Parts: sequence; structure tokens; C-alpha cells
Amino acid sequence: MKVIRLFALLSAAIFAVSGCSLVSSGNDGGIFRSDDGGKTFSQKVSIDQNGKKGSIGVVDVLSIAVNPQNGSEFYIGTKSSGILKTSDAGENWQQLKVSQLTPEKVYAMAVDSSNPQIVYATVVIDKRAKIIRSDDAGANWKDIYTEPAGGSIVLSLALSPQNSQNIYAGTDQGQIIFSENGGETWRHLDWTKSQKAVYRITIDFFNPQIIYFALFQDGMLRTKDGGRTFEKLGENISSEKSRLLNSPNVIVADKKRPGWVYAGTSEGLIRSKDNGDNWDVIRTLNRPQEQIIRSVEINPQNSDEIIFSVSQAFYKSNDGGVSWMTVQFNTTKTLEIVAYNQNKPEVIYAGLNKR
Repeated sequence: MKVIRLFALLSAAIFAVSGCSLVSSGNDGGIFRSDDGGKTFSQKVSIDQNGKKGSIGVVDVLSIAVNPQNGSEFYIGTKSSGILKTSDAGENWQQLKVSQLTPEKVYAMAVDSSNPQIVYATVVIDKRAKIIRSDDAGANWKDIYTEPAGGSIVLSLALSPQNSQNIYAGTDQGQIIFSENGGETWRHLDWTKSQKAVYRITIDFFNPQIIYFALFQDGMLRTKDGGRTFEKLGENISSEKSRLLNSPNVIVADKKRPGWVYAGTSEGLIRSKDNGDNWDVIRTLNRPQEQIIRSVEINPQNSDEIIFSVSQAFYKSNDGGVSWMTVQFNTTKTLEIVAYNQNKPEVIYAGLNKR
């Protein structure tokens, strides 16, 4: 087990290492869990393989999807090990059989909030990008969308919080697609003008007609009518303010405050209180031009609590971004993604990826 403890600002963290590797590289990755709101983290990587104990500490995590009704059950999408699932908050893992071939990459995942037996993932299998769905909590999967040829990727996926049959997805070619029946059929919504990758999607929890799309190195799009029309954010504000929207890596909507949305960009952590019309910088402790914010989350029960990850560090604010505590991960990997247990937000998951 690896344990990471919080010290004073700029101090190092110390943790012990034990356990065996699943494959032949370092085992300082996989999933870490905090049970005390981010003060300490423990590595959770035990997996049973044909009756033998192994470790997923070598796994590179690209995505996490937590069951919104049972936060101890969640899925991770990986770079080369397919989809893994835990039902006990990471204490034990199982590798899910998605198809005859293990997915090469699993870029995004989502669990249906009204029926958590239904799980979606965007994957690459045999060099072909697909969206797949399970109707039985990962036991079986079927293709519900496929790209016409190799070379393109479905990078992002989001379900409407009020009607989970409504699904939005984005590709690395700049296409946005939509399904209104849980992925049974799809229709084209938009090609981004720059054809930049649709890197992340988030949907407003109070008005699901409002959806935000983070474009790789090309700012953000917004629709206010569920995808009938799109607008580029920042075009009606000053150039100084619009610069804040450059190169977004992550965007997330607040579940408790209408109109509030956060983004991690090349200019740092930014926040809008009016559905993206205006933005302000939240002062953090890192240099955003040098250390990219990989993941941002807002406590689902307390909007003043913000967490984000940068390189090998985890940051948390309890006062809306005025002050921060930090935890250092002594690892060769990057904190790719952080996620809350929706039922017990003192429990936080962190997935690591080798970049």
C-alpha cells in the first residue's frame, strides 16, 4: 500500500511501497483514495487474476465514472488495460471483458444517474473508435456507435442530468454528435470551425439545454438550446478576458449554484457565475503556463469546496478558492483525474497516468 500524507505548504510527502506489479513497469500509479477529504491518500490497486492476487499499480488511468447512487462502485478507463471496476471503493478490482479484444484506450466513461446499471464508454478497439454501452453494470457490452474508419477518436461523452437518454459526444476531428435514446441512434450536431478536438463536455445541472464544450487549444463552445445552435465563448468580452479561455483542458458545472461553471485552461483555474458570459481567474498556487490543470471537481454537497490536480500534486480549497491546501504524490505519473464519491464527498478518488 502507498500512503500520501498532508504536510505544510511546500513540504514533501512520504509513503511506503509494497505489493507486486501486474506488468513489468513501475507500480506507482492506478487509483488512490482519500477517506478524509484529501488530507491523506492510499493506493488501492489489488486485483484477483485467476485466483492470484495482482496489482493495477501499473495501469494508466484516463477516465473515471462513479456510480451516483453508490459511490463505492466505480469504473476506470485505462490507456491499455481496458475497463476495470470496483464495488468496494477500490479495495478490490476486476477487469471487465468488453469484447474479444481489450480496448486500446478508454477516453471517457459515464454512469446513468437514474439507472446505474447502464454504463457508457468511449473506446478504441482494434484501432477503431467506438461508443459502447453496458446495461448490466459492466457484465456485458455492445457497440452503439462506431467511427467510419480508423484514425479518429471519440474523446468526450456526457449524459443529461435530467434525462440520461440524452447523450452528447465529441471527437478529435471536431464533430459533436447527439443521441436522444440512450445511444440507439445518433445525429450530427456540429463541426467546430477549427475542427479542433472536442476534449471535454459538461452540462448545466439546472438547465440541461446549456452545454459547454472544451476544444483542444481553441477555447470553448456553448449551446443554450440543446445543440441546435452553438457560440464561441469569449467573442463578446475584452481580449484580456477572452484570453482566459485559451487551451481548456477541463470544464465542470457546479451542481448547487445555477450558472456557475469552472474550467482549467492555459491561464489557470477560471470561474464563471453567469453561464460562461464572463470569467475570472481563481488564484492558485501553481504556474498554469508551466503546470497544466488536468482535472477539476466541485464538492456535490458544498460548492465552496474545490479540488484540482496538477502534475504530481492535489489541491483543495474549502473557501471557494481563496486559500488552498496541497498534497504531493511521490510518483513518476501525473494525476490525470480526480472524482468525488457523490454520497460521501469526504471520499475522493484520484487516477494516475504516465504522460
